[in-house]
Amino acid sequence: MTDLQEDFGPTLWVVNTIFIVLATFAVIARFGARRLRKLSLGADDWIICVALFWDWLLYGIFVGCRINGLGKHRETLSPEKVATFAELLYFFQIFYVLAPPTVKLALLFLYRRIFEHSSFLRIVDGMIVLISVWAIVMTFLAIFNCKPISAFWTTEGTCLNFKEFAIGYAIVNIISDFAVWLMPIPRVWNIQLPKPQKIALSLIFALGLFDCAAAMARLLLSMLVLGEYDSTWLYAKGYMWSIIEVSTGIVCTCLPTMRVLLKTAFGGAFARIFGMSSGKVSHQPSSSTPWSKTNEYYNDIGEARSVDIFSNTHRANNVSELHDADWDASSQRILVTEEVNIELRSVDQRSSVKVA
Repeated sequence: MTDLQEDFGPTLWVVNTIFIVLATFAVIARFGARRLRKLSLGADDWIICVALFWDWLLYGIFVGCRINGLGKHRETLSPEKVATFAELLYFFQIFYVLAPPTVKLALLFLYRRIFEHSSFLRIVDGMIVLISVWAIVMTFLAIFNCKPISAFWTTEGTCLNFKEFAIGYAIVNIISDFAVWLMPIPRVWNIQLPKPQKIALSLIFALGLFDCAAAMARLLLSMLVLGEYDSTWLYAKGYMWSIIEVSTGIVCTCLPTMRVLLKTAFGGAFARIFGMSSGKVSHQPSSSTPWSKTNEYYNDIGEARSVDIFSNTHRANNVSELHDADWDASSQRILVTEEVNIELRSVDQRSSVKVA
């Protein structure tokens, strides 16, 4: 027997608010890391702001839907509230169609900065085109899936099968999530980096699987009930998982750019866990073309080595200093894949130059 007094609203408020706040703080931290490193902003930074804007619009529409009965059984609501809920649902599905592709585009443009001058960019650019075309087509269908448009909430007209449209979008969304999040991992293991750094970088990208899991949960727990009569009750989980999915994607996309904040917060412990710093410069395997591939080796987990020139008369204690790197191809850096020792002898003194 259905309890008509059930209310899923409190859960919706808590979960949706937590995830929208996490997404907002993630974007703020991303820009804070940029400012801390004094790095210029790129296309990926602005695109993730657009994704956050869609996320907040989804949250705002959720608030309106909640006021008009979302989370309650339809039998307990007035016809006016049900009609307003249906109209808000129309706008919710449009902005949801836009949000996940925007998150993916932010991640793909981040890849363009990481793998600069790499053949991997061809794959990235191809995915950018595919995701963009898919987003445009789906948005067009979401806006004009009924004739007239008002038939979506008045049912007076003809519409596409909304359930088939939503499930089809969700399946393509999940497949593209896996593709975008996992595509750089094989590339990471082909570049010359210490193994701990490769593992750390792979784990950062693998965190995107949480976004994939949220999209799958949304499909399994909410999409299958579309078209049922008790929409204000049955669609509640769909609203919740939509915001969870977009917010999780934003957080996971921002994580790679926030390593400098994590190192600042946790200090040496964080660096030691992932093998990202030490008191001495580690010797990296040499490459047959070390200078032509340096941009491929430059990443947020890897380190950029500086050139340190010193004389024995100054009795320097450190051979070189390790500097944090960030996802910015425009920053000035010198990367050398092997150690070179040069000794300059004179009558009165000996000085050495070490580049590491």
